[in-house]
Amino acid sequence: MKRFVDTNAFTLLEIAIVTAVLLVLMGTVISLISPASSKGKARDNKRLSDVSTLDRAVNEYKLDYGQYPGQESFLYTSDIVPTGSPNIYSAVAGWIPVDLSDYISKYPTDPINDTTYHYEYIHNTAGYEISTRLEQLTEEASSDGGNDPAKYEMGVNLLLITP
Repeated sequence: MKRFVDTNAFTLLEIAIVTAVLLVLMGTVISLISPASSKGKARDNKRLSDVSTLDRAVNEYKLDYGQYPGQESFLYTSDIVPTGSPNIYSAVAGWIPVDLSDYISKYPTDPINDTTYHYEYIHNTAGYEISTRLEQLTEEASSDGGNDPAKYEMGVNLLLITP
């Protein structure tokens, strides 16, 4: 009786080694894609979208009324409700106490909206600036052309809010 031996087959040791290597690689990939990092990136994407929405509303208001919304040279922040405003979200008088309801349904606020992470807006006769601090997408902040590499800045004059 002859026994057939397949010399092209994998041994149990080879299969165990390949499995171990795959498990190490999978563990490394999972640790690199951490939930905290993903959540930070999601919040940053919302911030970028909100700043863009607010930028559009400010520009449309300027086109309609010939001036920027709000008091000149006053820094508005989304974490503070101005006197007389019903709440920070109100499109009629939110954290910038100006009626922008023709342009936005509510004032955008930062996903965290505290003293570190919030939106800022200021204007003068020559321009305006809107800014926000980012958690993960910091390359966006450093390449926006503004004077603060730690904040993402948008507007006509990116030197109005000093670092």
